[in-house]
Amino acid sequence: MSGNAYSLQYIERNSPLHGAYPLAKLAWVFLVAAGLFMYREPLSGAIMFLLVLFTAIVVARVPPSTVLRSSRLIFGLGLLLMIFHFFANPGEPVYRIGPLTITDVGLHEGPIFFFRLSVVVLASFVLIWTTDIRDLMVSLTQAGIPYRYAFAVFLALRFLPLVQREVDAVKAAHAIRGRANRSNLVHRFKLWQRYMFTVLINGLRKAEATATAIECRGFGAYPDRTYVKGVTFKPRSLWLPIIFVAFTAILIYLERAS
Repeated sequence: MSGNAYSLQYIERNSPLHGAYPLAKLAWVFLVAAGLFMYREPLSGAIMFLLVLFTAIVVARVPPSTVLRSSRLIFGLGLLLMIFHFFANPGEPVYRIGPLTITDVGLHEGPIFFFRLSVVVLASFVLIWTTDIRDLMVSLTQAGIPYRYAFAVFLALRFLPLVQREVDAVKAAHAIRGRANRSNLVHRFKLWQRYMFTVLINGLRKAEATATAIECRGFGAYPDRTYVKGVTFKPRSLWLPIIFVAFTAILIYLERAS
């Protein structure tokens, strides 16, 4: 897959991150998430965000246009969470917007929660962009996970770009018929209801077809499963989690020392 048209699929590149063992990259995502919950200052989260972004664009050679296309998914919920904490955290009032009050604690905690969510989403996207989902499924079975559960992970990641294509196709069809992009918010909300209904129906059809296909092939009939293409663990794949553990330890030390 080229990965240039859609943001939620594997991008084939020759990079150090693409050649890393899939479970090492999965462990890296969990380590990044764990480190973010240990930080007490927004600056540490910002540094980790820049480091993950550098890893995506420079190390993994993901096109910047792909990162930009995914920015709404990466930053959307993070921004909402940050704005919520601006007003929800108790503290000394700093700004007033009508009946709402922004506090000094909220201004400090809001960016922390923004980076916690956004960096984890970005790291998860890097995992998707740099990992062949078939290799991830094989590596999960090598780690002792039953292949039925590994196949469920495979299907979930396999359907992500398909769902995105469905949403884009339905949006384009509605826009051609009624200029949906220029409509008011109420009309857009109704259009999104139609989008979701269409995508849900098409998703159920695909799920039924997939279930019929794997049943016809006798999936799950045997306790073990063989693979045409194997995945081999190489110790050098641990460079990514080791580097980020070191950076996390340094950032935590600098926070505590200051």
